[in-house]
Amino acid sequence: MKVMFVYPAFENIGIEYLSAVLKQNGFQTKIAFDPLLFNDQFIRIKGLNTFFNYEKNLLTKIKNYDPKIVAFSVLSSTYPWALNLARKIKSFSSAHIIFGGIHPSSAPEEVISQECVDSIAIGEGEFAILELANSLKHNKVDYAIKNIWFKDRDRIIRNPLRPYIEDLDSMPFPDKELYYNEIPRYRTGYTIITRRGCIYNCSYCHNTVWQKLYPEEKRKIRLRSVPNVIEELKSAKKKYNFKLLRINDDLFTFDKDWLKEFSQHYSREIGIPLYCFGSPSTIDEDVIAYLKKAGCYQLCLGVQSVNQRVRKEIFNRRDSNEQIIKAIKLCREHAIRVVADNIIGYPEATENSFMETADFYSKHRANRICVFWLVYYPQTDIVDIAKQKGVLNDSDIEKLAAEPCETANTLHNKTHSKNMQRYCLFLELYHVLPPFLFRWMLKHRIFRYLPSMNPAAISYFYTIFSRDRLDIPRRRYFMRYLKYIPEVLVSEPFNKKPDEI
Repeated sequence: MKVMFVYPAFENIGIEYLSAVLKQNGFQTKIAFDPLLFNDQFIRIKGLNTFFNYEKNLLTKIKNYDPKIVAFSVLSSTYPWALNLARKIKSFSSAHIIFGGIHPSSAPEEVISQECVDSIAIGEGEFAILELANSLKHNKVDYAIKNIWFKDRDRIIRNPLRPYIEDLDSMPFPDKELYYNEIPRYRTGYTIITRRGCIYNCSYCHNTVWQKLYPEEKRKIRLRSVPNVIEELKSAKKKYNFKLLRINDDLFTFDKDWLKEFSQHYSREIGIPLYCFGSPSTIDEDVIAYLKKAGCYQLCLGVQSVNQRVRKEIFNRRDSNEQIIKAIKLCREHAIRVVADNIIGYPEATENSFMETADFYSKHRANRICVFWLVYYPQTDIVDIAKQKGVLNDSDIEKLAAEPCETANTLHNKTHSKNMQRYCLFLELYHVLPPFLFRWMLKHRIFRYLPSMNPAAISYFYTIFSRDRLDIPRRRYFMRYLKYIPEVLVSEPFNKKPDEI
């Protein structure tokens, strides 16, 4: 029996785990991958995104594969995209359509109410989708599967959650062939997760949703054993000969003893440059030494704001400025590149708060500043904070579940939006301007005269000419264009209307 996964733009390790569990149990899987050419959060060019629209190709692939299950992994930002495709799939296929991922888990009533959605997976989905596939193999839906809500005619069946998967070592390794068969160039880099969950409760993060789903679970974070991780990497190195590793854990620098053991085995048995994520409060001399020994060339630090009060009261982060400064300094002393993540557009954000951010990094230089717009995802704590501060009202919050791409952002005020874009653009200049010139422009507020534009495109094109080209997602971003532009141009359905497919 065939299962088709549908996902846009980037690799999804969660889908790879679902696929691995299904294949282990005798099911066939394939991915319908939408590259979203010229139409994603980084590069959006009207005209080109219409000309290179991949939807017709995607629907043709799904129709030709003829799956029994079509499974969407849905973020809030991709929910409208997923609904549009699901409706069109329903017009030519009798496949069971299931939505899983963070958006169905945080807005289940909204998602299950959609006519094109037969069921939704809430929480961890590996064994839920396996049970669904086993039941559909015999052409009979088991409506009692935990972690899945079903529609049965006019009735919604809301099944309870099963416990977390405690032993992550018992899971098969993720099915990388799912993506590598679709985009062979992806084999040059490898992505992995070594744990699930996070010890923190950041107000804007999806992990707070999981913690609300599983309030009885005492362990906020579950780790794979070091031997299990090394076994996966040894197998992948032999099979794919990858040149770079990205560890996608939200907090890889948690658990110093685990990191020490990992660094010893990784340096001896793998020895490939790696990129990972950490929090300033977890960084000390020992952690940096272990990262360096393992071959870490770049560490992404979750700073979010350089204002300690904002971090505590709005983002629920407990890092001190002293810890941030120390972490940056230690990385630079050990020749580990520092990428500092920051959020803008939060409640109370002003020009002065931007000035504070730019001034901080002019004195404590990171190799790269990454800036993200705050997004209000359903059920995250930041939504309540924004309501308390008068940024969101009840109507705004109600719309987050159904219209996340239209309302789940901080761009309500056009003037404020344009200013924020100028601030982001100025921070991109941080990477190319001499420090003295950056400080002079900051002092005289030259950023006020910059054009208001999405700076993300500049960030990605800058990647081509910088050492950041080593980062796997940024390299793969451009690989998509090399792969799919020719495919769209020569494909048979290129000139067909969607209803002709």
